[in-house]
Amino acid sequence: MNMNTLRHLSLALLLCLSVTSASSVFAAPAPVPDERDRQVLESVLLHLLADSKFNLTKVSTNGTTIILHTRTPEKTGFLMSGQIRGDIGNHTLPGDVEKNLRQRNTPPGAKPDTYEAVPAFYTNLTFAAGITVADLTGQMGSLFFGAFEKAHPHARGYVKAYLPGYSKDGTLAVVRMNVGPSAHGGMVTALLEKRGDKWVVQWHHLARYA
Repeated sequence: MNMNTLRHLSLALLLCLSVTSASSVFAAPAPVPDERDRQVLESVLLHLLADSKFNLTKVSTNGTTIILHTRTPEKTGFLMSGQIRGDIGNHTLPGDVEKNLRQRNTPPGAKPDTYEAVPAFYTNLTFAAGITVADLTGQMGSLFFGAFEKAHPHARGYVKAYLPGYSKDGTLAVVRMNVGPSAHGGMVTALLEKRGDKWVVQWHHLARYA
């Protein structure tokens, strides 16, 4: 076997290893929201539904709903520490909870400057009355002004939620979710505490972007 043949074989082996390595990163199974995620998200959504200030569509509060988009946001830029601190005003988040929030929503091997997010879907979860899971593709953002209200005339607003983050001892949780409809968008952050078998919202903050 001559040197050229060996060189070609070596290059082919390196190429195969690179492809295999890349495939293992991108083919990692998407996380599936579990029962704990359902309980946490449901607590926050019902809390918002009961908040008279959370009425982004200005519809009557009688028999209204809140719509949860079927999947998590596509990028993790809104989970960076600086962004969170700017959004939550005088509130603070425990470090381990915030760290877990980023970890759960970032795929293994993702480069920091790409802000890639894991694709998780909420279609396997069943929520309490007043919360609807729906595919809002083409109904969110300023480019689709009026589309959401037309499709969901009885909704007070929509949310596009990241997977919740949890404290190491499992007693605290944080939820970050894009909300609308809004001309420039907004973000709700909520910190919850587990009391017995229930998750209770300690505080939530709505940041509206100008």
